Amino acid sequence: MIDRVLGSSTKIKMVIALWRHGEMNLTELARRSQASQRVVEEQIKPLIQYGIIEVKTVGRMKLYRLSPDPAVRQLAEALALLDQALATASADEEETD
Repeated sequence: MIDRVLGSSTKIKMVIALWRHGEMNLTELARRSQASQRVVEEQIKPLIQYGIIEVKTVGRMKLYRLSPDPAVRQLAEALALLDQALATASADEEETD
């Protein structure tokens, strides 16, 4: 089931962005996820459906944030830590080449 919910790099980047930077609108989420707004709009639907991301409407704007569920928070933290570790390992590997 997790592969259906998180089965794309864009979805993973969205979860990490919300973990690192907190609540944000679609434009900011797209920028931080390095994806177009259209892609983020499509990719965010299952994350909302399964309770990973919550939506808050303020006037005409929608703000997205991670669910406060401890399992979601732990998952997001683990993804962010792994992303950072892999980026560091990749940079170290490039230096030795």
